[in-house]
Amino acid sequence: MKKCIFAFSLVIILVLMGSESGFAKPFYEGQTIQMVVATKPGGNYDLYARIISQGMQKYLPGSIIIVKNVPGAGHIIGANEIYSSKPNGLKFGTFNRALALSQVANLKGVNFDLGKMSWLGSSATDLYCFLTVPKLRTLEDVSKAGLVRLASAGLGSQSHVTAALFAEMKGLTNLKLITGYGGGEAEMAMMRGEVDGQFASWSSMAPFAAAGHGQPVLFIGKKQPEGFESVPLLQDVVKEKKFQSLIDLQLTLNILARPFAGPPAIPADRLKVIRDAFAKACADPDIIKLAEKGGISIDFTDGEEALRLFSGMLKQEPNVIKLIKEAYGSGG
Repeated sequence: MKKCIFAFSLVIILVLMGSESGFAKPFYEGQTIQMVVATKPGGNYDLYARIISQGMQKYLPGSIIIVKNVPGAGHIIGANEIYSSKPNGLKFGTFNRALALSQVANLKGVNFDLGKMSWLGSSATDLYCFLTVPKLRTLEDVSKAGLVRLASAGLGSQSHVTAALFAEMKGLTNLKLITGYGGGEAEMAMMRGEVDGQFASWSSMAPFAAAGHGQPVLFIGKKQPEGFESVPLLQDVVKEKKFQSLIDLQLTLNILARPFAGPPAIPADRLKVIRDAFAKACADPDIIKLAEKGGISIDFTDGEEALRLFSGMLKQEPNVIKLIKEAYGSGG
């Protein structure tokens, strides 16, 4: 009888010790996690999400991560779903980096606050570019042309707001934004002659340009990629001091090219676990190789830095907010 009491007591002690020393079952073991992608399947947002999900699942043993595409309104619908989800650490996702500008402009339908979200980080940095069809080979060609139709993923997307801001800064009235092109559809539209160009990430457009379907006429970044040194940078063609804050803002967006976040108030212990899994996935040699096979690269920014940068972008001077709102209005 004494032996039974001793054995039972020992089990209780081990259970209590285990709960404090890491022997308890990890929260994510046996859990199904949703990775929301705020655009259609196809395109680099979707590709990054699927590759990073594989890596995170490896570092959250026993879990299953399911990618869920939630397109619409230039990534706003997907971002809203992430933001409003339960803060239990079982749903997070990725969306367009320019949603910070949508929040600043107080766009209709924006129900999220990026400064309150639980940030995992960003999986890439990237240049942005203005790519046009072969007949429009330079910015001068664009400015002299009649109507120039530009593909946009939607009002909240970077492809939309960057084009609208550029038109505002350069006083170009011949640029017409056509919404609804997501998940790589804009490239097909260029090839079919439906549109004349688009603003997009260079990592997405480089293969398209290399195939002869178009060429960059402008880069938004600190320097041009190798082989394109003659293509102007945004700061080369927009030199007015009143626009400097907007240029700096767009350069910051390049650092956070592929952001990942969850809803506000995820418990600190769970957020630490998924942040660690995200960081390890971005550093995993197999994941890096898989990304390279897909034609993309990984350049990690951690969650604290992503939160700092996004919070900074949300704090703009009234004159900058006015310019952003005017750009959205001119492009809508």
